[in-house]
Amino acid sequence: MFPAEAAMEVSVIGGYLGVGKTTLVNHILRNASERIAVLVNDFGDINIDKELIDASDDSTISLTNGCICCSLVDGFAAALEAVAAFRPPPSRLVIEASGVADPGAVAAYGHAPGLVLDAVIVVADAARLREQVTDPLVGQTVVSQLTAADVIVLNKSDLVDDLGTTREQVSELNPDALLIQASHSEVSLDLLFGREVRKAQRSNSHIGEFESRTHKSDHPLSRNALETLINELPKNIQRVKGIVRLTESPQVPMVFQLVGRKWELRALADRSNSPEGNQLVAIGPKGSVPTDWDRTLRSEN
Repeated sequence: MFPAEAAMEVSVIGGYLGVGKTTLVNHILRNASERIAVLVNDFGDINIDKELIDASDDSTISLTNGCICCSLVDGFAAALEAVAAFRPPPSRLVIEASGVADPGAVAAYGHAPGLVLDAVIVVADAARLREQVTDPLVGQTVVSQLTAADVIVLNKSDLVDDLGTTREQVSELNPDALLIQASHSEVSLDLLFGREVRKAQRSNSHIGEFESRTHKSDHPLSRNALETLINELPKNIQRVKGIVRLTESPQVPMVFQLVGRKWELRALADRSNSPEGNQLVAIGPKGSVPTDWDRTLRSEN
């Protein structure tokens, strides 16, 4: 369906009804700095500023910033075929799961040819979370969604007095997920998508300020050095992402990704345009990423 050279990163947005998923989708569409295709269940819920709409029909809304919003009314297969036909192809695909869906199951679409799963993002309502997880009717659904997450956006944090207790509850359910506090679903897209931070957020923003530092080296790394880096990584570094080559198989570029405390290492699907050497970016709150965060890796080069 998707040509290998047009491989797109896939982000799945899940969470129970009313937690702010659609607000997050709106935030992504308004602030995107890359061409993103978003799959949504209902156009009626997407409140896109009229000045951003370039063209629209029954199943697609094209925005002036290059992003595309597609309806899932005809199912995932039809929506993915529509996205595959876009030129130029989007660099990222964002899928909004329904409020009662298992986002982990939806994430299976991120393993289709030409697609690569980046992260499962689950939005939670900080003001109602404790009530929801103990509810005999919806508790199992909410807990299942949270445990499937790589990133948990603890939304409506401004409405909670005892936020520490809520954070502890989330951490008990999913201790390895990256936990981001938010109001009105306003989240740094650099942090959400694991991108290099090229400019600081405005100081009056609710999003917070983040920074990134990069590692670049030419020679293959040992697996032991990479695992040492993971184990010694400062806790404030919230995402690390990039391409590495290991001494055990230096001809194979590997995708490395750490989100919160979860990490994975897998062979790059499309090797035709892979960068030489090792390239990693680490992201965390402004002032929290040490200049020598990659010292374990630099000692090998």
